[in-house]
Amino acid sequence: MAEPKPEVPPEVALRRLTALAREAGAVARTDGALVRGRARLIDEVARIAPPRAPWRRWLLPAALAPLLVIAGLWALRPAARLDYRIDESAPADSYVRAGESGATARFSEGTTVRFAPGARGRIAAVTARGAQIHIEHGAARFQVVHLPGAEWIAEAGPFTVTVTGTEFDLSWQDERMELTMQSGSVAVRGPLAAGGIALQGGQRLVVDVVRGELTIADQKADLRAPEGGDPREPGATAATAATAEPGVATSPGARAERGATAPAPRSAAARAPAPPQSYRERVARGDFAGAIAEAESRGIDAIIAASPLSELAALADAARYAGRNDLAQRVLLAERARFAGSPEARSAAFLLGRMTEPGSPAAAIGWYDRYLTESPAGSLAAEALGRKMIVVRASRGEAAARPVAEEYLARYPHGAFAAAAAEILGRP
Repeated sequence: MAEPKPEVPPEVALRRLTALAREAGAVARTDGALVRGRARLIDEVARIAPPRAPWRRWLLPAALAPLLVIAGLWALRPAARLDYRIDESAPADSYVRAGESGATARFSEGTTVRFAPGARGRIAAVTARGAQIHIEHGAARFQVVHLPGAEWIAEAGPFTVTVTGTEFDLSWQDERMELTMQSGSVAVRGPLAAGGIALQGGQRLVVDVVRGELTIADQKADLRAPEGGDPREPGATAATAATAEPGVATSPGARAERGATAPAPRSAAARAPAPPQSYRERVARGDFAGAIAEAESRGIDAIIAASPLSELAALADAARYAGRNDLAQRVLLAERARFAGSPEARSAAFLLGRMTEPGSPAAAIGWYDRYLTESPAGSLAAEALGRKMIVVRASRGEAAARPVAEEYLARYPHGAFAAAAAEILGRP
């Protein structure tokens, strides 16, 4: 005959059940783990509720029910966010003001952000998958650990860098952003890069917001052409998006809207085969030259007339980033002619303004006005208004620029061109 099970005082049983519930919740990361934890709890109830005490059969399970609920809720709780420490500062500190020896933010999964001497920034947000880190001034090196599901965002002024696992240097100073890739890949969005730019290891991106210049180059090459030189001359491998080419339309009127080079007839469009690899894919990989070569091999006129809007926009980006503004202009005018009213066609007005600005200020102002009329709250509105202000000042004088400066400060008091607007208005 089996020996009767020893009875356990109810308070001891409840303490034991509480400990098991905590254990089940602590390890439960899947439904299967939660089920196993509940099974252990039920087995414990059966062990401490002997047959000779039938009242315990319902009393202890009833007492256990809240613990099961707690264990389930514990298992479903969100994962804890990453821990981080900025040098020897308190764990709660999130603002970085690097001294003479710099400063380093270290995260619990291994990621480090090393701020250069004099740099300022902050840890804007932290989750279980990553963090959002803003560079206010100066430079920082990011060494992000590559983990599944990682979500890291780096910000520098108005630019956003989406990161998974990579190493890069990022700086923001005097309205100028520089990003040098050491390894991995990132996507950058911001002024002059609203559609996003993919960068790979070994590439460097330089954007001067005030001058409206965007340059992509190998980090060992010269980043900018000599003053007044052609960025496509030998030795200047940078791809510049702001230097106008001869032959750019000088007026945003009806002739330019129809296109300085009209799209090819439909018969040519019908003969244009679909590219084996989309221009969007090539641009996403940074293969701007490959996208242009593909288009030229198939006939630019036919490609312009036949390609869908998304492919035209990608080809225009490739041409801009590769310094082929003549081709970029043709494609952008085709976007506006074929897909009038689309977001891409509206953005094309701004880009055409940037291209005409060096050679024809009046045409640039016209294109900026066109964009502001079509997209008064668009993603490029602040930049279009700021560029218009700069061009008006340079071509017509400060008196003519004051109304534009007033409008800019009223709409964008902390915008990239706020300092220039205040200077025009004589404000400190």
